[in-house]
Parts: sequence; structure tokens; C-alpha cells
Amino acid sequence: MLTDSEKKSIVPMLQEVPLFSSLDKKALNNIANSAGKKTYKSGITIAKEGEKAVSFYLILDGAVEVHHGREVLAKLGKGQFFGEMALFDDQPRSADVIAVDDTTCIILTSWALAGVIAANPKMAQSIIKELVRRLRETDRALTE
Repeated sequence: MLTDSEKKSIVPMLQEVPLFSSLDKKALNNIANSAGKKTYKSGITIAKEGEKAVSFYLILDGAVEVHHGREVLAKLGKGQFFGEMALFDDQPRSADVIAVDDTTCIILTSWALAGVIAANPKMAQSIIKELVRRLRETDRALTE
């Protein structure tokens, strides 16, 4: 869990993230109260393809690459998230996520994220839009 000072510093960061920008300060405080924070050194695998998912990650600083086998599917940076797919369909992780810089993430468990979404249905729309955007990018990459 985060210290009180970390919680206070994370709320303004969350307000800048499109996924959370529609939420009021109370909801953002609830997220901060439910979140953990971890820093990963460059080269570390944060999420491994095939493993059971229990966490959602929001990148506060740094960058990651999403790999499926040898192929790089995406590069994500500050304000972007990963790990949501496996939380929604209760399937194993579909890709490896590797820190390509020293990367700090806010981590929400599946049950904490479900609670946030239940209390803030607009957030579900934001997640769906991002999932659709990623699916379209993947479709384009596969047809090229």
C-alpha cells in the first residue's frame, strides 16, 4: 500500500490520465487508497504470457513493451495501462510486458479495479474505448 504522502501525490497524476480524468476527487482518492506502487528496472518482465492475472498496471513513469513471442505489439509510456484484458475475461495473460526503461507503476488488484468500475461506470467506457483502439491497431498490424 501507499503512504499518505504518496496517495496525495498520486491523485493529481491520476487526474491527468485519460482513463481516470472523468472521475471526481473522491473516486480518485479511493483509487489511491486501493493502489500499490512498484518500480521495475529496465529489462524486467512485469507480466508474463500465460500466467494468471490479478493486477492492473498504470504507468506513472518509464516505458514498457508488450511482446507476443518475438514480436513487439506495443510500446506504452506514462499515463498508459496494461493488464486489463486478463482481468475482464479471467484468462491467462496474453503477452509479456517488459520494462524498457526504469518504470514505476500504480498497481490495482482485480477486485479493487472492479470496485472502482462499479462505482464509476464512465470508467468502463474509457477502458472499452482503449481496448477497441488496441484491437484496431493489432488488426492493422496483422494485415500489413
